[in-house]
Amino acid sequence: MLPAERVRACIGLISDTHMPQRLAILPPTIFLIFQGVDLLLHAGDVGKLTVLDQLSTLAPVIAVHGNDDTPEAQRELPYQQVITCHGQRILLWHSHFSDRVDELYTRRHDEFTPQLERSLARARRCGARVVVFGHWHIPFVYQTDDVMVINPGALASGNAYTRQLRQTVALLFWRDDGVP
Repeated sequence: MLPAERVRACIGLISDTHMPQRLAILPPTIFLIFQGVDLLLHAGDVGKLTVLDQLSTLAPVIAVHGNDDTPEAQRELPYQQVITCHGQRILLWHSHFSDRVDELYTRRHDEFTPQLERSLARARRCGARVVVFGHWHIPFVYQTDDVMVINPGALASGNAYTRQLRQTVALLFWRDDGVP
């Protein structure tokens, strides 16, 4: 574990809450895990915007909409957001295609690399050092020479017929030397 004096910021990462359609309430452990974070980033498929109100009792929240979000969330939340933390950019997005036809076309196969490359390319275009995305419902961290890609996983299932076996979130620690 990183010594506390080396941490400049602690950012809570969450995605795919799908509330209340697929998750009735936020698990109480979320409030313990995110206690003391400086900022919360929600990577889409929020559900009702009241989820963000609940999370904001812990820290300021920045969120984007996902492909399965409510009409209200899609109207009020952006498709992507660039956040600067200690002089470094973070790209926050859900990673879905905004066009439904394109989204369904990409689901015809399970090829991992093109989807990962899409996030990396988008991060490099905006000069982001970190990408936080949702949509996959799989916790994931990948580091290249210049970009860290993070998916915190999900709290709710990806559809109405399955159950999310592992509910996951993540913490991103930003070190005093600027390294996430």
